[in-house]
Amino acid sequence: MPDFRGMQALNAWLLGHDRGLLLQGPDPDAPHPVMHGVVVRQSPQPHTLLDRWDPVTVWVEIPEDGSGVREPRTPPPDLRVRRAARDEP
Repeated sequence: MPDFRGMQALNAWLLGHDRGLLLQGPDPDAPHPVMHGVVVRQSPQPHTLLDRWDPVTVWVEIPEDGSGVREPRTPPPDLRVRRAARDEP
């Protein structure tokens, strides 16, 4: 069995399927398939001999990508200040 740790979940699932293994999450009855995130743990351990279509349990974490983080914005200047600056010759 390959070492799935560190792989994207979808790529690990596809590799497992190509090798005749069934990748599943820790709760096989969960409504969400193992498709998103990065594999952080697996059971049985890598390089264990398994029969065809034996299940492999993988734990997946979705990494924080920092999207949505913005630099602090200062408030816009007061409207009277902007008008005074515009009206100056």
